[in-house]
Amino acid sequence: MENKNIIIVLGIIVVILAIVASLFAFNINPFNQYKDVDANYVFSPIGGEKVRFTGTYLGPDEGLYNFDKNRGVIQVGNSYAIINTDKVQGLEGQTVTVEGYFVNDKTDSTTVPINDKYVTGENFCLENVVGASK
Repeated sequence: MENKNIIIVLGIIVVILAIVASLFAFNINPFNQYKDVDANYVFSPIGGEKVRFTGTYLGPDEGLYNFDKNRGVIQVGNSYAIINTDKVQGLEGQTVTVEGYFVNDKTDSTTVPINDKYVTGENFCLENVVGASK
C-alpha cells in the first residue's frame, strides 16, 4: 500500500513539473497580467485586453483641441497609439515601454496632427510606463 502512495505522489510531482516547464517553454507568466504585443497588434488591437509594447513617444499632438497638451502619440513600427500624456511628460523622442489597454478595437481610430503630418491611431489607456531610453 505504501508503494502505491509513493507512486501517486511522484506522479503528481511529475505533472506539476511538466506544467511549470511548459509555462517557461511558451514564455507564459501566470503572475503577469500584461501580454507583450507588436506593431501589428497596435494597428488592430482587441479592446480591453491588457498589453505591453515598446515604441517611440513622439510627444503631444498638435491638434486644435489639444491646447493643454494632454493627448500624445506613441509610434510602434508603422502603427500609432493615442495616449494621455500624464505619465510620459518629458520623454519626448525616447523609446518607452508602456502597459495598459486599448479602449476600443480597430473600428474607433483617431487621426491627429503631429510632426507636420497626420497619423491615425488607436486610443490606448496608459496604466504604467515600465521603461524609457534614448
